[in-house]
Amino acid sequence: MTSSAVRLFFSVPLSDEARSASSGALRAMKRAAGDAPLSWTKDDQLHFTLAFLGEQPEDAVPRLREAAAPCAALPAFDLTLSGAGSFPDARRPRVLWVGAEQGARELEDLAACLAGGLRSAGFVLEKRPFRAHLTVARVRPGGERAASRALDAVPKGEIARMRVDRLSLMQSQLSPRGAKHGVVHETRLA
Repeated sequence: MTSSAVRLFFSVPLSDEARSASSGALRAMKRAAGDAPLSWTKDDQLHFTLAFLGEQPEDAVPRLREAAAPCAALPAFDLTLSGAGSFPDARRPRVLWVGAEQGARELEDLAACLAGGLRSAGFVLEKRPFRAHLTVARVRPGGERAASRALDAVPKGEIARMRVDRLSLMQSQLSPRGAKHGVVHETRLA
């Protein structure tokens, strides 16, 4: 790709209130994991990824905004964070996540609307079905037991609640200190 390529994804970021409310659960997970080889998502980067686009030319941004436009007809909704798990499974955890309960169906509908618009605009997406989850950590080799301890530390019931009223097109800039995310465009929901 040329130097004008940007790494992009669509997401629903955590609201400040939901980030603050979930910080206790995430601290408990980190304490339970100890110094194990887990790479934790920075608090300010917690988000629900709806579509990962990877490297795209900068001139694709107007097409991406257009592809997301039909999502503006969907109503805003409430979402609760609740429960946790791992991908691909509990025996081989590579990603630790916190789930969505109330609002999970609406989040799936939003992801489906977005995917339809993106595919119609010619963008290639992953074939995996969308699962409403918030990635909180990546597990490095040798961190399986710590991952299990972290999941056991997640409080039962609602962790946080938020209003989902927008969809964000984000740019991810990779650096030796980790990725930095910035908002490129927001689509407001009805």
